[in-house]
Amino acid sequence: MQKENNKLVTIEQENNHLFKMITDQHRTELAQNGFVVIENVLTEEECDERIGEYKTWLQQFRGPGEWPKSLNSLIRGYNAGNLEPTWKVRLAVKPVYRQIWKTPRLLSSIETVAIGRPPEEGEEEFAVEGKHWLHCDQGAEKFGLHAYQGGVYLEAAEEDDWTFYVLKKSHKFLDEFYASDKKVAEESARHNFFNISANHLEWFKSKGCELLRVAVPKGGMVVWDSRLIHANARPVKGRKNPGRWRFTVLVCMTPACWANKSDLEKRQAVYKSAAMISHWPSQDVRVDIQGSSAPSEQTKNIVFPEKMSGFAATDGVQELCGYKEYDFSNVKSNPEISYPKWKQVLHNPPSEYFLDQRSEPISESTQDWASYCTLL
Repeated sequence: MQKENNKLVTIEQENNHLFKMITDQHRTELAQNGFVVIENVLTEEECDERIGEYKTWLQQFRGPGEWPKSLNSLIRGYNAGNLEPTWKVRLAVKPVYRQIWKTPRLLSSIETVAIGRPPEEGEEEFAVEGKHWLHCDQGAEKFGLHAYQGGVYLEAAEEDDWTFYVLKKSHKFLDEFYASDKKVAEESARHNFFNISANHLEWFKSKGCELLRVAVPKGGMVVWDSRLIHANARPVKGRKNPGRWRFTVLVCMTPACWANKSDLEKRQAVYKSAAMISHWPSQDVRVDIQGSSAPSEQTKNIVFPEKMSGFAATDGVQELCGYKEYDFSNVKSNPEISYPKWKQVLHNPPSEYFLDQRSEPISESTQDWASYCTLL
């Protein structure tokens, strides 16, 4: 609870002071389809500034055939998740997650960025019919809603560009999918990730799920339920905008009140070592070892973040990293507080959350999204 001119200010009132990015229609689409596109999260000028900063960093890869190690446009290594433009984007889109979760006390993922070159220039492949890397980032040990992932588009993406690829409404059937195949469930829990095969794809289609390439405008953001089957898709040959690049910042934020002491200790250690983590910000924090360093053959020549300094050392970033803890001294806990629900899948569970006495799964009702977090 905060005081403004000696008056108590609730989170709902605080949110009203912000530009309302999340509408009831957004909430409905997110709940029904598993994803939603939000426009005008960043201005075109902000997008161009961030793109310029990334291009300046990319100038280190000037030689013939030189390019950062990447997979499907995702930069793998160089601690790209801690580059200054990446943190500028995260901090700029915090109001989106603040309005989704109805709390300003959030922790952020430290994921990579996606920079895709135009295949027309000969360095990347075009999309191939039937070839994809559809996957789910939520394993079977996480039951129900655990997070909303996001991609902030610094460059526009039409359906035939580098873009978001989804199995619409698949989030509604993920728990049932894992329950139908013990081996699949165990593999997903072990790796916190699961690739979707052709047979799996048909299973979801039989439930009425639809494959879509999703257009996102410049400065827009796509937000999706972590249970959603998704990927990115390569540009289609003959597309309307040949030569268009991909610049997308991946981000996920969840309530800080979900993190226990162990989670916060991990986050603080990650900050001190200037490392990256996966898209689980508050629970099940996992260091991205590969993403946090440069490939050995390029380490000597490439400049990349090795400590949290400059913009990454500001209060806003330190709060999102869990390094500077939020003040909960005047915050009352909701007596009906409910955290993300976990279930034991492997014989040796990978985390302590199964031992927590946390009763009910999160309600997916849009009216109740804040009921499991803190009330002021």
